[in-house]
Amino acid sequence: MVRFGLLGPLRITRDGHPIHVPADKQRTVLAMLIAHRGRAVPVRTLTEEVWGSAPPRSAVANLRTYIMQIRRLLRPLDRPQHIRLTTGPGGYTLDIADHELDSARFEALAEKGRRASARQDMAEASQAYRSALTLWQADPLEDVPQGPVLRGIAEELGEHLVNAFENHIAAELALGEGASLIEPLRRIIRRHPLRERLRSQLMISLYRSGDAAAALTAFTDARGVLRRELGMDPGPELLETHQAVLRRAPSLSPARTTAGPTARGTDAPRQLPRESAVFLGRRPELEQARRALRAQAGETVGAPVVLFHGPSGTGKSALALRVAHSVSNAYPDGRLYADLRGGGPDDRTLGPTDVLRRFLKALGVPGHEIPDSADEAAGTYQSVLADRRVLIVLDNVPTHCGVNSLMPAGPHCAVLITGIGAMPMLDAVRVPVHPLSAAESVSLLAELIGRARVTAEPGPAAEIARLCQGNPLALSIVGARCTNRPDRLLADVADRLRDPEQRLDQLQVAGLTMRSGYTLSLAALPRTAHRHSAAFAFRCLGLLDRPFDGQLAAKTIGTTLPDTELLLEELLGVGLLRSVGREQFDMPVLTRLFARELAAREDAPS
Repeated sequence: MVRFGLLGPLRITRDGHPIHVPADKQRTVLAMLIAHRGRAVPVRTLTEEVWGSAPPRSAVANLRTYIMQIRRLLRPLDRPQHIRLTTGPGGYTLDIADHELDSARFEALAEKGRRASARQDMAEASQAYRSALTLWQADPLEDVPQGPVLRGIAEELGEHLVNAFENHIAAELALGEGASLIEPLRRIIRRHPLRERLRSQLMISLYRSGDAAAALTAFTDARGVLRRELGMDPGPELLETHQAVLRRAPSLSPARTTAGPTARGTDAPRQLPRESAVFLGRRPELEQARRALRAQAGETVGAPVVLFHGPSGTGKSALALRVAHSVSNAYPDGRLYADLRGGGPDDRTLGPTDVLRRFLKALGVPGHEIPDSADEAAGTYQSVLADRRVLIVLDNVPTHCGVNSLMPAGPHCAVLITGIGAMPMLDAVRVPVHPLSAAESVSLLAELIGRARVTAEPGPAAEIARLCQGNPLALSIVGARCTNRPDRLLADVADRLRDPEQRLDQLQVAGLTMRSGYTLSLAALPRTAHRHSAAFAFRCLGLLDRPFDGQLAAKTIGTTLPDTELLLEELLGVGLLRSVGREQFDMPVLTRLFARELAAREDAPS
């Protein structure tokens, strides 16, 4: 199966495997050919798109080279008697079928939604628009250098996206939705603040959620933006919605619908916590998770499952919630959430049976009808979910916790899981969550404390990012402390963090600490009375200042190499070690400081 993509980064895949186009100018030429599929693109049009209105003398020769390289890349996609990229008197033509191009599939689904809306079949319209919107990865052609033609195409595609989003929201409102639409609307309004229809839909959603005051505030915000940016007052649609809210018009109330046996509207559980207001980077992880949900939905034996795993504090929960909110409209029958608390030292861990009972109650099963037996409760859970589209988020799942009873048997639901370990026994698409890059760390710090402070002290800001090791939790703690002390220079903050004896003390605020995350990781290790436990190995290995192999680890711990390898695997599994090469391991600096604290505590006289 061949796929071409314009709705995000430029993409070509064959049977799910990407074909990479490394050079910028090649991507520009290829994007032009894909966007004009089936039509000849003149040489002059291509050269002006790549080099502007005054291309160099070598432009045509260089273009021929790019075409030759593109032909070589596309050759595996050719079939007998069917060459994809051909040359003719009018220019170059790339042959792509409708079903092979994401923008063509998007338009077909959007047209299906428009036809369904015209005949007042809002359930089908909503499903068609939802399917269309899931094809979008990011901004159109975001990784392609664009000349005037591609800029126009990208803008047109972006306009089609917003139109489809507005039409999808209109269908959802007609089906009685309200509160579940607020966050998606707010996200898109941040990018398109002048779209009055979106503002009107937000006001209706807020009103239906029971917050008429917020609906009126949304109108005031919209009016202010329109006056400030355009020098205009709101148009008729916004004004009518404003008047309807003021008089509490019955027309704003949710429509009554019989959308089948599932609980649409206010009866369906909406348990997702609010997503983080500050979220940067993670585009590859977001795309991998969304792609897994799209690829598997409706095609697997069971529900698609995505596991976000990685060391403590790397932002797994924030990432899972970002994905959950972005796909929530695809699950109209409910969004369930449970924080299993990851086996912390306070022993407040929720077990799968506890979560089952909570979910069954949220799904409308009366308490007296929930079986006492865990197996029977699991059977009831599967029966309730059989014909529903429900999104389930399991946060902070302990590495060795069995959550299979919470996995829906049918393909119409989806599950997002976060945990420190990779949970090898779980059938899931695994998305590792690594620390942020240096640039992302500085950007996150700027979002947390204000760009002006970071711009004023770029050196100390970069030093803080380095000392926090790209850990979002550590950076958030520093951000909170800097916000509490707006008078404190970033250079002073960096000085305090630079001292290894102070660093973990500096990384705590209002009950939030880096130490608690490492304690959770330790708690996830297998418990044993044997001296050479993984926890003991952790304290010993924290004394090493450089990467090490199994032999050095065994010598440091004081045990055999086979036993050491098992201990290293356990520490890797909970994020307390990292692999830095073949049979080479390392402990991140902040983790090492915690290990040394524990070792000093163990060695201290009682």
